[in-house]
Amino acid sequence: MTPAPDFTERPWPPLRDLILGMLSLHRPMTFHGMMEVDVTRIMDGLARLRRQDRQAVSMHAVMVEAVAVAAARNPGVLTFRHRKNLVTFRDADVATVVDRKQPDGTRLPMGLTIRAAQDKSVMAIHEELRAALKGDLTQTEEVKRRRRLLRLPKPLRALVLRRIAADPHLLRRVQGTIGLTSLQRPGLDFRMVPFPPNPFTLSIAIGGIDTRPAVAGGAPRRVLSLGGSMDHAVIDGAALARFTIALEQRLSDAEGMAGLIEAAEAR
Repeated sequence: MTPAPDFTERPWPPLRDLILGMLSLHRPMTFHGMMEVDVTRIMDGLARLRRQDRQAVSMHAVMVEAVAVAAARNPGVLTFRHRKNLVTFRDADVATVVDRKQPDGTRLPMGLTIRAAQDKSVMAIHEELRAALKGDLTQTEEVKRRRRLLRLPKPLRALVLRRIAADPHLLRRVQGTIGLTSLQRPGLDFRMVPFPPNPFTLSIAIGGIDTRPAVAGGAPRRVLSLGGSMDHAVIDGAALARFTIALEQRLSDAEGMAGLIEAAEAR
């Protein structure tokens, strides 16, 4: 009698070939870093919105907005090498991912670009993320472009991807100008720092949020772990430091949440 197999097997999802293709754009001269940010005000603000206005605004949206604003104010992280020139984009087109449920019940990350995110509110970004999770993305131009790429023979697809990696204008059209991926999930309430692959000059990964003990009689603090990957061929420490300082301040002061909280309190 043949014993039952101790494993399961299913077909390779073709959409993962797109993910592998984008991972192949990783910059070879990348270095990594981490930071921690006190997000107590943000977490309190999100909880207040749920209580007062019944709005479940996501931390993902808050992060997209903060990263975009900090990048637009420090455009060194939006700068790319193109032949013998440096190209600096005005807009922070944030390339991120949403975890979509597939028709067969499995879940796959799907790329989504929030264009000119520095000019959008947290709520507007939240609605885009929500629409991507629930809506039909197959008719969007970005998804159509990626699916056309997927249909190419593998050698030709590799050539196209190398062309995209070498031309920041193409990379912007296909992906964006800065990367943000989130590992936030219920239960990820401990310190965990992810380091993302980096097809851009800067990519950031959202890790865990852990609770730190109160100091000198104060309330416990919520601390977010972030990992970053930076293309050292283009950006140096001073420019990166300016960006991280701006990002830390916007998050710790919950600047992007101010309008939402005030509007909820006024109702």
